[in-house]
Amino acid sequence: MTIYEALSHDHRHFEKILDRLHRSCKQGGEGWKDQLDQLRAGLIPHAHAEEAVFYNALREADESKGVIAHSYAEHLMAETELRGLEALKVFDQTSLTLVEKLRSDLHHHIEEEEGRVFKAARRVFSDEEAAQIGAAFLRLKDEMAGTAESVTASNIALIANLLPPRLKKGFEAVMAKLPGRKAA
Repeated sequence: MTIYEALSHDHRHFEKILDRLHRSCKQGGEGWKDQLDQLRAGLIPHAHAEEAVFYNALREADESKGVIAHSYAEHLMAETELRGLEALKVFDQTSLTLVEKLRSDLHHHIEEEEGRVFKAARRVFSDEEAAQIGAAFLRLKDEMAGTAESVTASNIALIANLLPPRLKKGFEAVMAKLPGRKAA
């Protein structure tokens, strides 16, 4: 499976969850909490693995830096919105406005990624490389599944993914030495 197929598969899954989350919020009741949990459990590991494997590989190509910087920013915005909804959940509150904003922002990001970002990547990566990146993404996403619960782990992963590749390993080694921490 290429990175494009793996990401698109996840995107379709997230779009369905977002639609169910939106419907649940409009209807009231408690159903939105389960949808939010499902979205968080899938979206955060997806985004962090995508940044670490796909974005970092692509940003090495000079022509793609602006596209990738924008994508990192969109990931940060979506995770912030998701965390805001999680905070409301603690108080048994929801915000249809915030759900609609998250849904709109993620739809925009998916459309842009499957358009501009994939186009830039196809100019850079061979089919074989796209398959290797896809396999690496899937492995790392599974490994990162536990980080969806932790805001600290999410922030550490985001910082590590933004660092130049030559500095990332050192940062992760330092983070792994902190009490109660493992590498991002």
